[in-house]
Amino acid sequence: MSTLMSPSKEGSSSDHDLETKAEHEGLALNEARITPSKRSGRRKLLVITGAVVVVLALALGLGLGLGLKKTSNSSYVTTNSSFLLDPNFVVTSTPTTRYYEFVISEAVGSPDGLQRPMLVVNNQFPGPLVEVNSGDELVVNVFNQLSNGTTIHWHGQLQNGTNYMDGTNGITQCPIPPGMNFTYRFTINPNQYGTFWYHAHASTQYTDGIYGPLIIHSPSEPIYGQYDREALVILSDWYHVMSSGLLTQYLSAAGIDGSNYGGVNPGAEPPPDSGLINGKMNGSSLDLQPNLRYRLRLINMATMTEFMFSVDSHVLSVVEADGTSLAPVNVHRVPIHVAQRYSVILTTNQTAGSYNVRAEMQSTCYKLNNPNLNTMVLATMTYGASPSTPNTQDWSDAIPSLCLDLNSTMVVPQIAMNPPNSTETVQIAMSFQQTTQSGGTQTLAFMNNTSWLADSTNPTLLQMSKVGIQTVFDSNQFVIVNNNISVVDLILNNYDDSSHPFHLHGHVFWIIGEGSGSYISGVSQLNTINPPRRDTLTLPGYGWVAIRFITDNPGLWAFHCHIGWHMAAGMLMQFASLPSQIQQLQIPSYLSNQCAQQSGGLVSS
Repeated sequence: MSTLMSPSKEGSSSDHDLETKAEHEGLALNEARITPSKRSGRRKLLVITGAVVVVLALALGLGLGLGLKKTSNSSYVTTNSSFLLDPNFVVTSTPTTRYYEFVISEAVGSPDGLQRPMLVVNNQFPGPLVEVNSGDELVVNVFNQLSNGTTIHWHGQLQNGTNYMDGTNGITQCPIPPGMNFTYRFTINPNQYGTFWYHAHASTQYTDGIYGPLIIHSPSEPIYGQYDREALVILSDWYHVMSSGLLTQYLSAAGIDGSNYGGVNPGAEPPPDSGLINGKMNGSSLDLQPNLRYRLRLINMATMTEFMFSVDSHVLSVVEADGTSLAPVNVHRVPIHVAQRYSVILTTNQTAGSYNVRAEMQSTCYKLNNPNLNTMVLATMTYGASPSTPNTQDWSDAIPSLCLDLNSTMVVPQIAMNPPNSTETVQIAMSFQQTTQSGGTQTLAFMNNTSWLADSTNPTLLQMSKVGIQTVFDSNQFVIVNNNISVVDLILNNYDDSSHPFHLHGHVFWIIGEGSGSYISGVSQLNTINPPRRDTLTLPGYGWVAIRFITDNPGLWAFHCHIGWHMAAGMLMQFASLPSQIQQLQIPSYLSNQCAQQSGGLVSS
């Protein structure tokens, strides 16, 4: 299905009327409901003996690919041409409306050579490129052909005034029911530009393939004009089985490794079976032109893996992090954690030929080992010659053993901006704990004393839009409410030995400090002189991070670990900003109508 309508069709009043009809009725454009197959509804936490889980893991082929058909053909659509951005795209400050249609469905594919069911957008993996200019109105009509509900989150978009388009299950909307559609309509912030992405935000669905790139151009971007061409480099990890089955194991009393790990290896996640570059374990290629400056837009769309990215014999100049233009810094390798983005400038001025593009999976940060995982994911970059198998060598620099970001001294915003003085401090303890409800046998993730569980029938945004300033929520909802514009220092202490990539919806924050151990007020050092600005940070193992942000964006905003398993285990909290203004938001009726229609199609979240 075509993802972007032609300009003449965008201006058709009949098309607009038809789309509006679908919006308000919550139906597919042909008004034909899709009949979902029967599937279990809400997640049930299972207590399984160690032996049973071992058998189940072997049956699923966890880490081994057992029982999976090897294939050389893929039944989904993917082409490398979509990863080279069209140089004829008109970058302008004159806004327009851009229409896309997404069909979310199940398909069979083999990104790493082993065939399995996948969840995909428009039968493509990764999903189609969404390309806009700052200030554009983006309209994406999403049709759900899955047998469970789903949502689409626009990662990094500020959504000022349109919090209800953030696409977060249980917070800003209910899942789109099977056989129905939901139209996301919002304006790209005129001051926002850079590299972003979209993904399912319901349970662990994006692990199975619902994700794609979102690129925002602007002539006002400080690095605009400092490169000749652009290309996407999408990094992701991959599993040989559907994430829903792994999630059931992960949340069981036995744990993913088949033994009761509570108190021994808390939060131990299923290790992936492979890594992908632009949707493939092998065979991805970038066919470039010599003597040009390429802006490589790196996006980590993985579920749990940090990558170390490099290109043999080519220095990378880092110029963007999460939509913030940076003072250029030259590196051999770029560490990129889950959900983060970087732009690097690579100049094709070396000897003509083919070079290895490397994405090293940082498996040292996994709690469980997969002996069959090849951590070095390779693609090929070629210019000035016919493509061939590279025999180039990796850089000799040692790869760090810890999963951390670039040093903060290397992430310096080009447009200097010191944060205002803080008016409020919030301290959060992030941990894995054995739950008393399970008799101490099940481990969940906690933010302070709350383990989050999505309410897929009554999202917190709708709750607050009805009652106004609400301060009491269900026990599995940790919400900090602030009806004044405040400058918040959020101190996050990590009581787990692993690093965690945390994302704050609807905001760009300053990272004003980080360190090992716990934060100590008045002792731990903070930097307020043009500190890094991002929307996704890395919290070090047994360490702390301090961020500062302004609560000037009305809505309910999630703050969560972007490791999919951890969010599903409860590692999420919310900030309710300016609730008195939330009641003034123009929430479309089809959003609340779809909440009323929730049934067996709920996601397993």
